[in-house]
Amino acid sequence: MSNSKTDFNTITDDMMTSLKLAGDNFLTFFLAGLGMAALAILMIVAITIPLALMAATVAFSMGPAFWANFGPGMAGFATANPYLVVGLVALIALPFVGILTTVVGAIYGISKEVVEDGETKAENAFSWFKRRFLAFAGAGIIHSLIVVGPIFLLGASISLAFGGTITGVYSVLLGVFAFVWVFITEGLLSMMFPAVVDGKNPIEALRVSVKLGVDRFDRVFGVWTAYVVLFAAMAAPAFLVATGVGFTPGPHVAIPMVALVAGGWTALAGLLLVAIVLPSMVLARARVYALLTGKQLAAPKAPEVPIV
Repeated sequence: MSNSKTDFNTITDDMMTSLKLAGDNFLTFFLAGLGMAALAILMIVAITIPLALMAATVAFSMGPAFWANFGPGMAGFATANPYLVVGLVALIALPFVGILTTVVGAIYGISKEVVEDGETKAENAFSWFKRRFLAFAGAGIIHSLIVVGPIFLLGASISLAFGGTITGVYSVLLGVFAFVWVFITEGLLSMMFPAVVDGKNPIEALRVSVKLGVDRFDRVFGVWTAYVVLFAAMAAPAFLVATGVGFTPGPHVAIPMVALVAGGWTALAGLLLVAIVLPSMVLARARVYALLTGKQLAAPKAPEVPIV
């Protein structure tokens, strides 16, 4: 494991190097992401269609009296057991979460190739998808349960304790807890998918990721914090306009123009997020994992010198 000192320059280098790699491999990541997303959609449709046919068969077999009572009965059950209903929906959603995270895992796979070999191909994502499908799906489900589960349980507990919708100070406290919990758990689990790509099973990858997050807190959380700040900076202009902070309606303020600029920035920021920032974050995690586990990184490519 690398024991090199981590400082601001180290984190900046991690981030800038990863952004450059994302830019250099933009087309590869775009095509790989597009192909993997299409594959995931096909798999979700393949699962959904049989379930929909079964539901339709059951629906048509019931008489009018059943359907006359079904709606009010379900509404009453959901009102009396809201968190049971949400829990059942979450349970049904877990397989779909697993499928979607295989797409993420495949992108981590080609990121490992970029970081360690210096190059990759878009079609290699399908190879990673096939080789590590179950491991990626399992890691994604475990990851989701750890990050989202406690927030849901705490929210349900507060709501049940006070008998209604969470408002006021409890809503603020829940929001603060959710942000802190997501920040900490996402940091600790940020090395999980790189570990799965490295051949670990989901449970072992979880253990390795948490260990790296604790032992090398500075490096792992430094990179994660840098991207959180970048996400916040990209979202800030649109957020400020949406909340009206700093703008007082009146003849001296061109609100439509401000909204137009904010909308344009939101569209541009969204495009940059998908095309460059998110791939660079995956690359940064793959790169940090490689460094902390003693992998050999690919030598940086020399800039091309035009021949006159």
